Amino acid sequence: MPHARLVRQNAKYLSWLRALALGGVTAVALLSMPFYPPYLILILSLAVAALAFGTPALGALLMVGVVALPVLAANFVVGALFLIVGFSATQYLGADRAQGFIMIVLAALAVAWHAEWAVAALAGYLMGAGPGAIAALLACLLIQVTGALLGMPHVGSVFAGGTSPGVVTFLAAPESPLTFKWVADSIAQAAPSEVVSAIVSVKSVPLLVAQPLLWGLGAVLGGIFHRSHEGKNRFTAAAGLGGVTLILAVASTLMLRALGGAVSLSTLGLTALSSTVLAVVIGLITELLFRLEPEPTAAAPETGQKHGVRAEDADVDELLRLIASAEDELASRHTTERVVMLTDMKAFSAMTEEVGSMASAKLVQRQRDLLLPIIDRHNGHGKSTGGDGLVAAFETAGDAISAAIEMQQALAEYCDSGRTSERMTIRIGIARGEVVLDKGGRPFIGAALNLAARVMDLADGGKIMATSDIADEAELSAEQRVDLGSFDLKNIQTSVGVTEIRC
Repeated sequence: MPHARLVRQNAKYLSWLRALALGGVTAVALLSMPFYPPYLILILSLAVAALAFGTPALGALLMVGVVALPVLAANFVVGALFLIVGFSATQYLGADRAQGFIMIVLAALAVAWHAEWAVAALAGYLMGAGPGAIAALLACLLIQVTGALLGMPHVGSVFAGGTSPGVVTFLAAPESPLTFKWVADSIAQAAPSEVVSAIVSVKSVPLLVAQPLLWGLGAVLGGIFHRSHEGKNRFTAAAGLGGVTLILAVASTLMLRALGGAVSLSTLGLTALSSTVLAVVIGLITELLFRLEPEPTAAAPETGQKHGVRAEDADVDELLRLIASAEDELASRHTTERVVMLTDMKAFSAMTEEVGSMASAKLVQRQRDLLLPIIDRHNGHGKSTGGDGLVAAFETAGDAISAAIEMQQALAEYCDSGRTSERMTIRIGIARGEVVLDKGGRPFIGAALNLAARVMDLADGGKIMATSDIADEAELSAEQRVDLGSFDLKNIQTSVGVTEIRC
């Protein structure tokens, strides 16, 4: 029996938390670097938060851009490197709602609270062992490089090996920063050799290499622990996360003392305590409010037919083998006339690039679970096309159009409810013609499918297009239809009248 798909409880609130995290970190960073006037810091922080709420990757890009300007003013070489590395890293870390990017900026913020080890363990716990390890390793490297450039021997519990005064200082904002008159002076004072020297002169290279690897190992342990305790007692899971953090704290302390890290025992002890407490608190909040649980399955329609991932959608190769082995049966199957509906998700490829293949697959399945029962209620017989669309057959034009309107309304209502952070829109094409039906009464192949597909290609997201004879048959009023005229459609021998159906 297939595993149920997992979803987070109260997932709609995660968008607000992401916005708060990126907007808050932006405000803290800009306040620590004298450059922007206070009112602009507020505006920029709110802008980052607003973008992070809708599109986390864009919020991360804006954050990198606005933080880079004060760094450019302080040291042009470092600022340029920050922009290049920041924008490049965001392309990778911005995937999956920018979880990796958020973990890195939270690690930098946690240093001020002496709780940075908690972020390493939480990265694996929340993101998984592999992605979490990469985020934790990069976070530690970022803190080390920042400390070296600022001339700090250590940043919290992280050994950086910097020597005062450093190559980047934020003493005062340049005169008229928003006129960008400072750019010429900053370029004139650029000294790439100083930046290179600040990096290569750092002592204790083995320690600088070992620290990020240990953070990555801590994230792996957090990810393994989460997987092994998934679905078990929530309080035990949170306490166990604290245990993973404590293991990381002990290992980091022993490593720093053995390799000569200039970090005091009092700082290490405070960091161990703060990190463990923070890990337990966040783990408990996650388990109580945002726990992963099996998604409730859609209620079966009255016909008793369930709409999950159907057998015929499971594997393209298997489908092709079935077609080949059933050639004689298909040749003799009864061909009939039906009203055929075809749907397609708008901008699905772009969405896959933005949120990733796994998240896109989940959205496609949610769409099927929502829309296939509507087709059933309107006397239709539908199934997945094997991709991001649906296909269905109806006896009458009225049933097909009623189903299409309800499908568009139901999908819009679902997206507006906040149950998904991604906007799903579909376009629908409806036509009548000859079609071969499978044993479930669903369209398999035929001229009607081709015509419905060509009509659908004329639609945009959220729209319904039908051949004009379908609209006439359904006896739609003038307010319910917009006649668009005749079109010469690809692979269709005669011109076809097309009508837009208003939802």
